[in-house]
Amino acid sequence: MSGSAGSSLCRAAHVVDRVLVAPGPAHRLLEVRTLLALVIGLRLATRDWTRIADRPAALTDHGTVMGWLLLAPPAWLLVVVQCAGLLGVALVVARRSGRAGFVLAWCAYTALAALWGGSGKVLHNDVLTVTVGFVLLLAADPPQALPATERSPRWGWPPRAALAALATVYFLTGAQKLRHSGTGWVFSDNMSWVLRQGGSGSPFGDAWVHTVADQPWLTQALAGGALVLELTAPVWLAIRVARIPFVLAVAAMHGSIWAFLGLDYSAWVLTAAAVAVPMALRPGRRLPGRWSPRPGREDGARPAVSAVVEMRRSGVTVGP
Repeated sequence: MSGSAGSSLCRAAHVVDRVLVAPGPAHRLLEVRTLLALVIGLRLATRDWTRIADRPAALTDHGTVMGWLLLAPPAWLLVVVQCAGLLGVALVVARRSGRAGFVLAWCAYTALAALWGGSGKVLHNDVLTVTVGFVLLLAADPPQALPATERSPRWGWPPRAALAALATVYFLTGAQKLRHSGTGWVFSDNMSWVLRQGGSGSPFGDAWVHTVADQPWLTQALAGGALVLELTAPVWLAIRVARIPFVLAVAAMHGSIWAFLGLDYSAWVLTAAAVAVPMALRPGRRLPGRWSPRPGREDGARPAVSAVVEMRRSGVTVGP
C-alpha cells in the first residue's frame, strides 16, 4: 500500500472515530436501549424454549457460545432463564438499574437463542438482535436528573455504535453471498430453485410461489434487490434521512421471505427499527412517551433565578 493511500485510510479512520464518539443526548441512548430490550422481551415471551429439553443430544451442535454445556438443560431451568430475561427487560423499561437489566436480558436471550440454534440446522433469526444488543452492554446509565440540553460522548457513542453494528451485519450478509456465489447469486437460476424448494413453507400455499419461480426476470430482480440493499446498508444508515426508508426496505425484503418461504425474520426488522428510527430524528427531537431522563433541578432553577435577577435590576421588589 502506498504512503498516500495509507494516509487517506488513516484520515478516514479518524473521521469515523470522531463521528462515533461525538457527544449525544442521553434520551437517545435510553430510546435505543429500551426499544432493543422490548425486542428481546418479545422474542423471549413468544417462543416455547422448553422444547430445547426434548431434543436428542445427537442433533445438538456444540459450536455456539453454549457449546460448553454438554448436558441437555431441564425444562424448569430454561423457564428460569426465560423469566430472568423478562425481569431484565422490565428493569430497562421501568428505568430501574437499566444497564444491569439490559445485561441480564441480553445474557438470558443469547443463552437461549444459542441453545435453540445449536440443534439441527444452524439458525440466524436472532443473530442481528444479539449482535446489536452486545454494543449496549457497555453503555452507562444516564443520571436520573439530567439537564435536557446536556450532550456527552458517554451517551453519544452507544446508539451510533449500534447503528454501525446494524450496518455491518447487513453488509457482511451481502458480502458473503458474493464471496460464495459471486454474481451468479443474482443472474443464475439460484433464486428460482430456492423458491421451488422452500415454497411449501409459504403461509399462502406454494402454487403462487412456483408461478413466481418460473419467471427468471422476477427472481433475478428479487435476488438483485436484496443483494444491493445489504451491500449499501452502510450508506443508507450513514445518512439520517435515509434511515427510516432503510427500515421500510428491510421490512419489505424480510416480509417477502416470510411470504415466499414462511421464514420468520421479524426480529431483524424490529431490531433495525429499534436502532434506525430513533437515530433518524434530529438530536433535539424525542420519540413520543417517557423515554428521557427526568429534568434536573438546574433545568427549572436557572430560568427562575435569571428572572429574579432581571426583575431586581429593573427596580422591581421581589420577595416578602
